[in-house]
Amino acid sequence: MNGAYVLFLFSYLVRDILKLRLLSLVAGFLLIGYFLLQKEVSIDGVAWNVLFSIINIVQIYRLILERRPVRLRDEEHELHQLAFRSLTPRDFKRLCELSSFQDANASERLVEPGKALERLMVILRGEVVVKTNDGRTRELRDGQFVGEMSYLTGKPPTAEVVASRPTRYASIPTGSLKKLLEQSSELRAAVQSILGMDLVHKLRA
Repeated sequence: MNGAYVLFLFSYLVRDILKLRLLSLVAGFLLIGYFLLQKEVSIDGVAWNVLFSIINIVQIYRLILERRPVRLRDEEHELHQLAFRSLTPRDFKRLCELSSFQDANASERLVEPGKALERLMVILRGEVVVKTNDGRTRELRDGQFVGEMSYLTGKPPTAEVVASRPTRYASIPTGSLKKLLEQSSELRAAVQSILGMDLVHKLRA
């Protein structure tokens, strides 16, 4: 029994949550063994420690899954470096699970003024031209966002966006993206910061 308490003591001293749970699990097993070896078995003691052990096993499994190395495909890695470098690979992978990579031919319209836009796009390779109502144009290239104003404001776009040459881009459904960001305030803040920086660069240009 003292051995179990010593392990509990060490578990409270370690900073790593995985090590803490492993030590607590072993200590719990020792306590279960101790209670079972008594002449009068403490059913309550065994039951509580079995419950604690099950909880620790589940949490240990989740921690191991969370710490597995994240593998990005070539295009995902390229997109991460271009536009989402401030996100951890694991958070970025969550975005990738929502995204699809698509191709646009030269002169293909990606955004139509006044028509609701249900996706956020990021240029991977290529170039698009933004045409505003006052006749001004602006080119967007690798790593820049398309449709971020509509995403942030919830209003239909006021400009037309057309691919000026064959363009490869990532398409993220805005509905799915908003649901994902509602689950994590940190990820939401990080994505909003990325979009904000993209807007700042466009305004400066």
